[in-house]
Amino acid sequence: MKNKIFSFFVITLVTAFFVSIFSISLGAQKIHAEIDCSAPGSHCLENPLGDGAKTLPDFIRKVLDVVVTIGAPIIALAIIYCGFMFVSARGDANKLTEAKQALLWTLVGAAVLLGSWVLAQALKETVDQIRAAV
Repeated sequence: MKNKIFSFFVITLVTAFFVSIFSISLGAQKIHAEIDCSAPGSHCLENPLGDGAKTLPDFIRKVLDVVVTIGAPIIALAIIYCGFMFVSARGDANKLTEAKQALLWTLVGAAVLLGSWVLAQALKETVDQIRAAV
């Protein structure tokens, strides 16, 4: 029961983090659009990432793309390892239970990883549509 509560808390915290990042980014872009960086005496920060990520949502999308690219093979290896655990259990009830738990949490991790990527993509598309409408 404690694991379910902890998992729910972590997922809620991550979702709140991404929603707050996107809302802060929208506000910062509105403020930045009003500042003329070419005016004498104005102080603007240059993007340290270059042209790769001009906005915070683009940066988060790029980070999630890297995490998914690295995480997908790790998930595949974890599923293969779970299969090995099932085979090596040889009917032992305790080892089968461990293998089932490992497979369950591997699939939960995969769902969280891919779900965060899908959520970030959906939020980015929604923000882009709102910007286009305004």
